[in-house]
Amino acid sequence: MPSIVIPARFEGPSGSGQGGWTARHLASHLDEISTYALRSHIPLETALTVDRDRSALIGPAGELVIDAAPWTPDVPETPPVSIDEAADARARFAQFLDPNPVPDCFSCGSRPDSMGVHASPLGDGRFATDWTVPDWAEDPLSASAALWAALDCTAAFYVCFSRDHRPAFTVQYAVVEHRPVSAGETLAIVGWNGDYASSWDGRKRGATSAAFDASGARVAAARSFWVAAP
Repeated sequence: MPSIVIPARFEGPSGSGQGGWTARHLASHLDEISTYALRSHIPLETALTVDRDRSALIGPAGELVIDAAPWTPDVPETPPVSIDEAADARARFAQFLDPNPVPDCFSCGSRPDSMGVHASPLGDGRFATDWTVPDWAEDPLSASAALWAALDCTAAFYVCFSRDHRPAFTVQYAVVEHRPVSAGETLAIVGWNGDYASSWDGRKRGATSAAFDASGARVAAARSFWVAAP
């Protein structure tokens, strides 16, 4: 069976692989559009087995890390946000940096090499950030996986900070890409509740996110479901 290794540089929550990045690499081994259930910690620098028969990613001790199920994309629409508007929102991110809840995340953390996915309130209930596909994402899979990570983290800040400030973890994730992105391209990424309730249901909350290019066209969109830390 094929395997996937998540290098330490693609950390999400401290000590674990970033969920969107990892899910996209599993997707590269599957034949259909899927939704991904994140079942456990994602080991770093460790060979994770791709079980195509189960549509699953298996850890070194046989534990289920991620499993996939067929998904028909149905992400709600939201009005596009300009890159300038998204950049203005990101400029207000400082309020979430003391401390950053995921300081080690390669996508939204405070590391010098973070992708800077720092979504902040737009003022209309949504969160947004501008984001540039990093130069190191030269191949199509890396660019796509970076996009999945950016959509994931944008939803995270909406979920964790638009109501009570509650740390939460992705437990379900699905992305539809309308076209490829490439290194150096700048996008506006928006997070909002979509067709989920805008409030918490106990420890559970749903979110959606979308990426728009400079013309206002939707490039990709995602659904995610979250569980707050106990």
